[in-house]
Amino acid sequence: MNKVSGTRRSGAQQAPNDHRAYQAPTQAMLNSLGEGLIVTNEYGAITTVNAYALKALGFTEQELLGKWLPKTIIAVDEFGRPLQQLDLPIVKALSSGQSVSAHTHYLTKIGEVIPIYVTASPILTEGTPTGVIEVFRDLTTEQQLDVAKEEFVSLASHQLRTPATAVKSILSMLSSGDFGPLSPAQKKYIDKAMASNDRQLQVIESLLNAALVDAGKMELDLDYIDLTSLVQEAASDQSSFRQARSQSLQIRVPSHEVRLLGDATKLRMVLDNLISNASKYSPAGSNITLILKRDSDRANITVVDEGVGIPAEQIPRLFTKFARLENELSHNAGGAGLGLFLTKSIIELHRGELSVESTPGEGSTFIVSLPTKWSLG
Repeated sequence: MNKVSGTRRSGAQQAPNDHRAYQAPTQAMLNSLGEGLIVTNEYGAITTVNAYALKALGFTEQELLGKWLPKTIIAVDEFGRPLQQLDLPIVKALSSGQSVSAHTHYLTKIGEVIPIYVTASPILTEGTPTGVIEVFRDLTTEQQLDVAKEEFVSLASHQLRTPATAVKSILSMLSSGDFGPLSPAQKKYIDKAMASNDRQLQVIESLLNAALVDAGKMELDLDYIDLTSLVQEAASDQSSFRQARSQSLQIRVPSHEVRLLGDATKLRMVLDNLISNASKYSPAGSNITLILKRDSDRANITVVDEGVGIPAEQIPRLFTKFARLENELSHNAGGAGLGLFLTKSIIELHRGELSVESTPGEGSTFIVSLPTKWSLG
């Protein structure tokens, strides 16, 4: 009897140690996560917290365990004002039984407001929420990077674009004879300098626009525009470049206006880039076709070339920043590798779509589909 009792006491004494032995590697795994993790029971009391969360919020584990999460880790707006309890992700997750994600802010132990992205997911037992797992990421560093990007845009605007624009003005005056007549040789080299300056300004403008896209700061100057006229103007303005390569451009547009809500300047950038690419990546003497069609509530612009084409596996790379696909014409194409990245971004800002079909050695077809009726709301 004593042996049995003794064995039972020994087993009872070992149970907590076994439990701690089980908890140790689990906590180690949670502490290895690169995001904050907080677990609560069905009443919102904190049962588990990992090292990332403790470091981000400035608390110790003892200060959090067993405490009611909404009153201990305060969710606030960007000005430090506490959120309503019903707006808290943990409350929404417990009441709905569904995962809830949100951008919000937490107050640290010392009262600092930090931006976070949080997802609260209910722990379900037979369909009933019995707790919540909350995972959050501190966005402070990301926001600091956004500020740095904005500062770069401002710096580039003044320190790069402004002097390049001044050079353009002086070259234009020289070319026009404002400082006296030019010899044929002088005129030739001034024209080359002007072309080089134009390319420099285009690269600077592309870098600035790419920075705006990355920072989510590119805006549209919306108005109702006639896409038919815009397509015709873009085709006409690029005629000299095509003529130098003995390329022909066939334009098929409706005889009537195709009106839509859009940013004329940015949509012109889209057209210029697609037509220019079709020319640059097609051999001399080839044909390019530009088609505009109205299809129900959408306007579709199609650019077809007889160029080098694009292998299927390389098509996804086309729309990434600084993309440069290798082919026999790419070395002479120039540019910063940002054209199609910006083209796709502008089209998506217009709630549109950009697709491409291509066969190596035969040519490519780029299709822009834009809604004719939409709003920012």
